[in-house]
Amino acid sequence: MSEVKEQVENLEETVTPTDIKGFYDLLRLTVEAMETDALKTHKGNRAAGVRLRKSLRHLKGITGDFVKFTLGK
Repeated sequence: MSEVKEQVENLEETVTPTDIKGFYDLLRLTVEAMETDALKTHKGNRAAGVRLRKSLRHLKGITGDFVKFTLGK
């Protein structure tokens, strides 16, 4: 597992973001973690495509939480 993916998982397990910067950092790390799988998918690696789609679903959830946070819900 890549170092960035480990950072994202550790960040999610230990801390729930409490401010906009925290959510932004989590989003940034998540997108960075997907880069390797995106490149491998482009080269034809199907397993990387599955991981990429899973990461995108996870990213969608994080962005939804971020929107709710900014709206104060």
